[in-house]
Amino acid sequence: MTPTIWIKGGEFALRDIVSVPDAVDFLEGWPLDKRNPFFYLAEQALQGAINGSIPIDQAREAFETFCNEAGILVGEPLNE
Repeated sequence: MTPTIWIKGGEFALRDIVSVPDAVDFLEGWPLDKRNPFFYLAEQALQGAINGSIPIDQAREAFETFCNEAGILVGEPLNE
C-alpha cells in the first residue's frame, strides 16, 4: 500500500499504515463491538489482496473507506 495511509491512533496520536499486513494487524485489534459492514468489507478485501484475488488498490480503497466511516482517517501530517 503506497502512499502511507494516516489514521488516528489515539486522542492525540497518528498511526501510519504502510502495507497490507499493517492494515490487517490494525483491523485485528479493532474492538469487536465496533465492527460493522465496512470493517468486514475491508477485512475481506485485504485478505483478497494477500491471496491475489483482488488488486491491492481495491483493498486500499476498502480500508480507507472503513477508516473514513470509523472517523479515524486523516490527511498526511503537515511535517511530512
